[in-house]
Amino acid sequence: MILDKFLPKYDFNEIHAVMVNAPPERVFTAIKELTAAELSPLIFWMMDIRSLPAKLMGKSYPGMARQSKPFLDQMIEGGFIPLAEETNSEIVFGLVGQFWKLTGGIEPDIPSPQAFLDFDDPAFAKVAANLAVTVDENGRTHCSTETRIHAADPRTRRKFAFYWRIISMGSAWIRVLWLKAIKRKAESVARGSE
Repeated sequence: MILDKFLPKYDFNEIHAVMVNAPPERVFTAIKELTAAELSPLIFWMMDIRSLPAKLMGKSYPGMARQSKPFLDQMIEGGFIPLAEETNSEIVFGLVGQFWKLTGGIEPDIPSPQAFLDFDDPAFAKVAANLAVTVDENGRTHCSTETRIHAADPRTRRKFAFYWRIISMGSAWIRVLWLKAIKRKAESVARGSE
């Protein structure tokens, strides 16, 4: 996986997958074209809860609009870094932050994949995630997502671990809902072309 290049060592991770009744190229297209409007409203509700402390303290927090723009594009506009893409196979994106802080902490400037790789401030955690499309030995298409988090400093790792215990269930739920939306979109396009 390309994800291994960007975060081979990690302290926390989660993996989710779904089988999709569509060819890999349709699933990949669904990943890229899925709009925020096609996602479950629960995703936005959970994201709004996470951003509430920052909003209450007057800090702008990049929100996700429920619109027809692709969700991945909105994530990039909201601060995620596009790291790599292999057509019909995998998209990798990342983020560096102090996620355990109520207002999100300092936001370092990470303008490129190389800057993400080079960033090593121990007061921050690095997140790399992917969306991947694979075909198993029986010819079935699978779409998965893996999120990895690395905090090099033990103190930072403890802070993140506390935060992770609180948000990991919501984080997992967002990813499951996202995969279900990708599956719906890919399968509806596949049915429409038959």
